[in-house]
Amino acid sequence: MENKKRTLIACSMLEDELNSLFQRLNISYPVIWLDRGYHNTPEKLKDRLQEIILTLQDQDEILLAFGLCGNGTAGLYSPDTKLIMPKFDDCLNMLLCSRPRTARAFTKPGTIYLTRGWTLDKEGIIQQYETMQEKYDEETCEVVMDMMYAHYDSITLIDTGCYDPNPVREYASQVCDLLDFSLENKEGSLHVLEKLLTGSWDKDFIVADAGISITDQDFEYNET
Repeated sequence: MENKKRTLIACSMLEDELNSLFQRLNISYPVIWLDRGYHNTPEKLKDRLQEIILTLQDQDEILLAFGLCGNGTAGLYSPDTKLIMPKFDDCLNMLLCSRPRTARAFTKPGTIYLTRGWTLDKEGIIQQYETMQEKYDEETCEVVMDMMYAHYDSITLIDTGCYDPNPVREYASQVCDLLDFSLENKEGSLHVLEKLLTGSWDKDFIVADAGISITDQDFEYNET
């Protein structure tokens, strides 16, 4: 990319993957990491992102390593700088995206997807169960967990090659034992994040000029 002032705002869920790319691509511009928990509260995510964006108006470009995230990024704008972000519903679909892209979404209903970042979330499945165990007996915990995840039946581990998969596989196995889920493994890809960092912003990216708000319609997938 040409020499411009830019800052990346990124979800900590993608920290392993982005740090791997920073090292490989020799990228050193500033990064602001947002706590993993924001993906559970889209309105709080939007408020926090907008707050940060408004502090970065001395930049030429602001990169966002986020997806639509439950409409948590719809409505964002930057008065004096460009906003650039991937045109995906969430970071999981970025990591699962085929090359070339063939669909809007790559996640399947009824499946929970894991990377190492997701296992570190304080609202992760095992973390929820352990918190519940501090308050309730084992039978109650199991009933509540079964109710919470009644619409799921499988776990897919996304191996992005950016972390040791063994602890993540162990975490996933614990979830499968707890909820009687099946376990699958799938190779992930960093090509969407790499394009974000290197300025290769094709039709799979939103490039919002200064003063233009990002909308949920901007995330619609177009094959052409």
